[in-house]
Amino acid sequence: MPMRKHLVALLVIGVSMLFASSASAVFPNFSDCPRTAPGAIDCLDIQSVTGSLEIKGFTVPLGESLEIRGAITEPTEAEPASRFIPPTGTNGFFSRNIRIPGGLLGIEFWVPGNEVNARAELAGSTSAVRILFGLPVTTVSLPVKVKLDNPILGSNCYIGTNSNPTRVNLTTGTTSPPLPNRPISGSIGTIGFEEGTLTLRGATSVDNAFAVPGASGCGLLGIASPLVNLRLRLPSAAGNNAMIVTNNIAIRPV
Repeated sequence: MPMRKHLVALLVIGVSMLFASSASAVFPNFSDCPRTAPGAIDCLDIQSVTGSLEIKGFTVPLGESLEIRGAITEPTEAEPASRFIPPTGTNGFFSRNIRIPGGLLGIEFWVPGNEVNARAELAGSTSAVRILFGLPVTTVSLPVKVKLDNPILGSNCYIGTNSNPTRVNLTTGTTSPPLPNRPISGSIGTIGFEEGTLTLRGATSVDNAFAVPGASGCGLLGIASPLVNLRLRLPSAAGNNAMIVTNNIAIRPV
């Protein structure tokens, strides 16, 4: 199979973005790969190892917060971006909560109701995920939103929405961000072949050219949304934010 097909293993996303997951303890995990889905050519498993999201100098550690599992399709001349096919009954994004340092009040000691957890979610349909292949650069573009979990914020507090998400373009190449950010570069990691599976361990993808929208739906009638925006310095224009995610990635023909 052409190497360019396998470069999807460089995906990070983490979109994460980028912020959260119920990652599998087993790597690689192809247990629910949609092998019989129309157009599927490879099973894909991406498990984050470490990473961070920076918003105007405020850093949120990502850790092992995201796993992306599913299948991908063959790119074509008409549509050079491969489609992502999630496992049946899921959207292919498996995330767990991560803790916001300092919580709601920006202090690192326990205060009732202060702790805030964040979880990344795909904003909208998986049809919005775009994977562009190159050698050695691969970029994955996707819209994400972040759900904040806290007793004060309620159950509908989000940074970004389906209609106004954070749009990340995570690349193993070099970014071209607006000022004041400067270009940064990712890497493909260590390539290996394990029992018919292509692996990339320690593959790093980066993006520092994205904007982060403000929070909404936080607290009763959204009354706490300004507090979240103040705490996380939102909204934050492109050129002020960065995301770096390192993954273990595996890809295997269906």
